[in-house]
Amino acid sequence: MKTFRHCLPVAAVLLVAVSLYAGCSAPAPAEPPPPVASPFRPVATVREVMNSVIDPSVDMVWNSVGSVVDDGRLTDRAPVKDEDWAEVRRHALIVSEAANLLLMHDRPVAPPGAPSLAPGVELTPEEIRSLIDKNPDGWNFYVQELQDSLKPALAAIDAKNAQALFDAGEKIDTTCENCHSTFWYPKAVASSR
Repeated sequence: MKTFRHCLPVAAVLLVAVSLYAGCSAPAPAEPPPPVASPFRPVATVREVMNSVIDPSVDMVWNSVGSVVDDGRLTDRAPVKDEDWAEVRRHALIVSEAANLLLMHDRPVAPPGAPSLAPGVELTPEEIRSLIDKNPDGWNFYVQELQDSLKPALAAIDAKNAQALFDAGEKIDTTCENCHSTFWYPKAVASSR
């Protein structure tokens, strides 16, 4: 029994040493698998996403609140019924989620051969693509800023607070303008300074 007691600590030390050796001598992991092709299959161009999804919906958010002068009288405009607020919220969500579509870097800016929609002001689609490709982090930043700018609007809508929604609209507009002046018409911005 005495011999067994002396052998037990030696056996434990040996077991730990063998385990450590086995762990350290394991072969290096195989090379990581090649990246999987994106499961996304963009159909619309950036221009089409902007013109067909984002612009109409953000206009609904912006135009849901405000003041108009009609027949010399100032009239405030804001959603009144729950259904009205739900409709504005739906459009704010469309804009926020559509920003994810803009993060798909293999999405073309415009159809092949498409011209600038505002020659002399807006760059050509090829020039825009070049700027996005040179600065993908900047592109991602502005797209995510668009999503973030919708958060106060959604909070205002959920609180049914027309003034807060109006105030949120300015942040959305500034975010859009910052991106456009960086990627769509930087020459026009530079010449106006």
